[in-house]
Amino acid sequence: MTNHFHTIVIGAGSGGMTAAIGLAGLGKQVAFIEGNHVGGDCTNVGCVPSKTLIHLAKHFKPGMNPDEALQEVTRKRDALRDKETEEVRHLKNVTFIEGWAKFSAPKEIEVTLKAGGTQKLSAENIVISTGARPRMIEISGLPKERTLTNESLFDLRDMPKHLVVAGAGVIAMEMAFAFRKLGAKVTMYALDPRPLAVYIPEVSEALQPEIEKKGIVTHYGATATGFDEAAKTLTLKQGEKEIKIQDVDKVLVAVGRVRNLESLGLDQAQIKWDARTGVQVNSFGETNVKGVYAIGDVTPTSAFTHSANAQGRRVIQRIAFPFLPLAKKEPIFPNATFSDPEVANVGLTQKQIAEKYHPQLIKRIRVDFKDHTDRGYTDGVENGFIIADVIRLTGQILHVTIVGTNASEMISFFTLAISQKISLHKIYRLVYPYPTFSSGILKVADFFMRETLPNIRKELGAFLKYRFLKGN
Repeated sequence: MTNHFHTIVIGAGSGGMTAAIGLAGLGKQVAFIEGNHVGGDCTNVGCVPSKTLIHLAKHFKPGMNPDEALQEVTRKRDALRDKETEEVRHLKNVTFIEGWAKFSAPKEIEVTLKAGGTQKLSAENIVISTGARPRMIEISGLPKERTLTNESLFDLRDMPKHLVVAGAGVIAMEMAFAFRKLGAKVTMYALDPRPLAVYIPEVSEALQPEIEKKGIVTHYGATATGFDEAAKTLTLKQGEKEIKIQDVDKVLVAVGRVRNLESLGLDQAQIKWDARTGVQVNSFGETNVKGVYAIGDVTPTSAFTHSANAQGRRVIQRIAFPFLPLAKKEPIFPNATFSDPEVANVGLTQKQIAEKYHPQLIKRIRVDFKDHTDRGYTDGVENGFIIADVIRLTGQILHVTIVGTNASEMISFFTLAISQKISLHKIYRLVYPYPTFSSGILKVADFFMRETLPNIRKELGAFLKYRFLKGN
């Protein structure tokens, strides 16, 4: 027997929760399938435990017990997981099914139940929200019990004396800072040439001195060639040089993510996908199969909890109110790394700017918190800035990167400005509290106006000359 629903949602992470709860709240009958834990990565192995750990590390003082901090992270994570699971079980219009889903046809699912057996489901709409898992690397000789990923890290009960972090991306940087503050010796190595290479180079230039100041040892352009369990030594190769890292307790592998797609039977449903870019979707999240959607990590454009959530909201509108207009383009997704200092950015990448605009049309503005804001002076900030790439004359903002205290909070202002095309001319007229880091936003506008207004003829001429050279 096949049970029929209005919508089947596969995966109870951020995007899936948004879609299932939203559609159920509109009176739609929803089958909600999850094989692991409700809350997905965010609640269980991502945002919630990692930010809890970062918060505890920030307030950690000598004499405190770091093991208690780790145990508090697990306690808070488990409490939230239990709460969310209980809420999902009792949601009106939601049938929560614990198991693993696989397509048997474009609108049919077979679930291998956690409790045993199988169940067949069908629906008018299906939403794929199965997330991603850590990408693993093979390190010869490294035993499983010494290997960590973000999926096992937050189950630690005892603080490792020496943590080696493989990778220099977001997870790697956040955990390197947190564990160092909690008293662990931290060594980080990566094939990347610099930390947080996904950002503009100025981010690495600001972050590396802080990494060194905290006592985190780094080896860039390096790979692991083997681990000697008897000596507890990890061997790295960096060019022609061999490096021995001794007395290693744990190795955290944080070298990227792999989409959870292989076991879904997408080919049987004739859904287009590939392992590198994910499920092919249009700007509304719909796949090539009408009524089948994908959101979150499994898509080419989303890698964050907040972007999966945003995609989930768009899918709700598309499914429940198809007659209402929906913006053809996805909203822009800001991102933040909770390192020390924080890093956040929003807007076009440098590659996208170069492809779309003539370089003479772009003006880069940099405000350093240390030199250009009184709050930076009072707080003794050494490394922190706002960098904005804008179109000359008009002041239209294309990209912003912030490094500094509360960068994750400040970036939302620029997200609004870019999405609503609020120019620096308008931002210049706003008033900011004093003394705050956000007054750096006003400084960006100040610098732009100072360069633009006295040279208005030159700026107008350059704008008219270069504006249409790349078809804009």
